[in-house]
Amino acid sequence: MINEALVSLTGYVATQPRWRETSSGTPNITMRVAWTPRRIDRSTGEWVDGHTSYVTIVCWRKLADHVATCLRKGDPVVVNGRLSVRPYEDKAGVPRIAVEVDASSVGHDLSRGVAQFQRTRPPTGKTAAEYAAELEAVGAGDTGAMSGLGEAGLDDAGLGRAGMRAAASEPSGSEMFNEEAIGALAQEAEGIGVPF
Repeated sequence: MINEALVSLTGYVATQPRWRETSSGTPNITMRVAWTPRRIDRSTGEWVDGHTSYVTIVCWRKLADHVATCLRKGDPVVVNGRLSVRPYEDKAGVPRIAVEVDASSVGHDLSRGVAQFQRTRPPTGKTAAEYAAELEAVGAGDTGAMSGLGEAGLDDAGLGRAGMRAAASEPSGSEMFNEEAIGALAQEAEGIGVPF
């Protein structure tokens, strides 16, 4: 029997994710996720907001890298992980309770918008040196975008050299998404009937 409380929650990123590294170099991200339940007030028939709840989400290693790359304050998210509730005292000596989720997975809530997913695949069947040598042989003239990569061919976000080449050919920042194409897909979806 496992003595853990596994939770799944949906909400929005309430604080900008904060990047840290442990003394041993392990990356982690902390952020606050909030949710506000809504209900219908029977006396007025209007929707009213309930009490907003907050929880601290902690992500480690590769998940931390990906969260730092993909999530910003205000994004709707789905989080799975282990719940931890512990008492502590703040700097003034006032007793408090910390509610944290050690996340095992985090993703955008697609019921509130669209996202673009890019899978990062580590090379298989080759050592890091063999894979890097193969990439160098394929793209010997393209060293400008590759200069910040280590021997394993991975950058800080976990993208390989081939992934960096693809990313370099795409617009950066907020221009990464083609808003016109997304809008066209949304309009197409409005006219589709549900078969059940």
